[in-house]
Amino acid sequence: MFRKILFLLLLTSLKISAQQGLDASCFNVSIPRSGLMDYYEEGKDQYVVCKDQKVTIPANYEVNYLRRTDQYSIEPLGYNPYPFTGTEIPVEIDSRTQEDVTLPFKFCFFDATYTKISLASNGMFSFTNGTDHKALPQGPMGNDPTLPLPTTTPGWSNGVFGIFKHTHWGNITPEPAGTINYAVYGTAPCRVFVINFTNMPSYNLSPQDCALIPKNTQTSQIVLHETTNVIDINVENHNGCPLDYRGNAIIGISNATGTVAYTPPGRNCVIFDAKQESWRFGPSGEKMWRAEWLVDGKLVSNSELPLDVVIDKKKMVRVNLVVETCDEEYVDWYEVAFRPAIELDEVNLERLVVCDKNQNTYDLNVLAEMIKEGQSGGDLSKLRFLYYTTEDDAINKKNQITNPRQFPIKLGENEVYVRVETEIAQCYEIIPAKIIKAPVEVKTPKPANQCTEYKLPPLTDDEFYYKVERLDEDANFVVETLPQPEVGQVINKAGFYRVSIKKVNEYDCEDVKSFLLYVENCSYPKGISPNGDGENDNLDLTYNNVFELKVYNRYGKLVYEHDKKVRYKRQWAGQDNAGKQLPSGTYFLYVKTKNSEYQDWIQLMYEVK
Repeated sequence: MFRKILFLLLLTSLKISAQQGLDASCFNVSIPRSGLMDYYEEGKDQYVVCKDQKVTIPANYEVNYLRRTDQYSIEPLGYNPYPFTGTEIPVEIDSRTQEDVTLPFKFCFFDATYTKISLASNGMFSFTNGTDHKALPQGPMGNDPTLPLPTTTPGWSNGVFGIFKHTHWGNITPEPAGTINYAVYGTAPCRVFVINFTNMPSYNLSPQDCALIPKNTQTSQIVLHETTNVIDINVENHNGCPLDYRGNAIIGISNATGTVAYTPPGRNCVIFDAKQESWRFGPSGEKMWRAEWLVDGKLVSNSELPLDVVIDKKKMVRVNLVVETCDEEYVDWYEVAFRPAIELDEVNLERLVVCDKNQNTYDLNVLAEMIKEGQSGGDLSKLRFLYYTTEDDAINKKNQITNPRQFPIKLGENEVYVRVETEIAQCYEIIPAKIIKAPVEVKTPKPANQCTEYKLPPLTDDEFYYKVERLDEDANFVVETLPQPEVGQVINKAGFYRVSIKKVNEYDCEDVKSFLLYVENCSYPKGISPNGDGENDNLDLTYNNVFELKVYNRYGKLVYEHDKKVRYKRQWAGQDNAGKQLPSGTYFLYVKTKNSEYQDWIQLMYEVK
């Protein structure tokens, strides 16, 4: 945003003042919009350029008269006085004011600083420190100005004369009543202090001397400008009467020693008529201002010339106008903002991995979202994204990918180049992207059935054991997770297990596959006692992997056969096929498992509870 403010530095305190009101442009600095027409204007004092573009930023300095007061220039002005009104100053004719007049601001005069003036009724004043330069101007013939400036005659030094002429009325009654007053206009630091000498009578004249009596009065105005230290003298009316030494008058300024003075042509202790004329005494010594260029708050140049800046990121460029005068320092400044049309933080799109072997297309619009998400600021809504398969095509805008949502990909690396554009046609960025399709797959393990124990065998192709879980007796739910498995680990507790194998590649793609492990109980009980005590009541072959079970009595008769449709666990508790309890005794078992057959005797007994 555009910001402009004025600083006043006085000793160690900081005051803020604005340039406004009458004559509020005594100095100013600006960065002209006309000098930045080559750059895209985004808003008030905000510009957009291509990234890394060098821009040239000019400045306008309004610094008239901001110079030392050790020397002056004189120039005529168009007559345009301030009002001849203000606070009246009591002063006797042909005398100085009893008290000094305090200026509303510090004023530099011949390289010295003053805050007071000693005012004389004859059209002049002297700058004073309270004691010096307070005598009335004295000439060799009374109080008449008969000597041209410069002169060391008492009362003439350190003064502003406008118009200085001995102001005393004689031989005419009543004497015309002239007035002296002052007023302040404008706003700091560009105020003006105006002293008016209105209808002041001329010295010792009679009707015989001047035909204009009693109208022969003079009206003039002295204007002191704050900061620039310019002195203007506006003459409303002056008559060069009479045509002898008494008619001599002076417009000018004189230094503190009376050795240097400045007067307009034909206005230095001569007879002249003046009506509505103005003169300006402007400081013309060494300049009292300097330029400062700052980029993001850091001083980069003190040159008054335009500043060259490379816009590699958003930058605030500010020019200061530093004015030094009368022990005070003022700083006026103007600031503009530049940003790259495309200001992207570093985004790495060169490792976009697809792990799914069944994914054969890629939505390239995801790349645009990734670029946006990686930004720390800026207006991303103005960015446009176009996609190409080669960098040359992206630069030249040829062979654009027309269906970015269904970009076909193959195994391995798939190169894409994203062209990022914005509101400035010639500004773009090319961002390379690499889509890597690198699925990984564990070889499908086969189920395992092992008698008594199982040792995890070695794996190949960067596979490793990921997890081993013991399942319930129906192989449905996890009842225990074993510690981190490793090759050679022995599993010797009968039951069902889910063994998971994992593989991860260099792109962090992974695959996990599992197989069912069945560790069989390969031993058989020699007897059961189904007496209801909860111990050994059933023929428990839950983990013996039984497919078929038959029980024969000692005569070879089949007394019990398990239904093959239902997996045998512990269903036989000494009953026959009809469900009646068999008598105690020796019976013979026939068991068929997945891997073997078992035949042996078993004792059935009923113990007394």
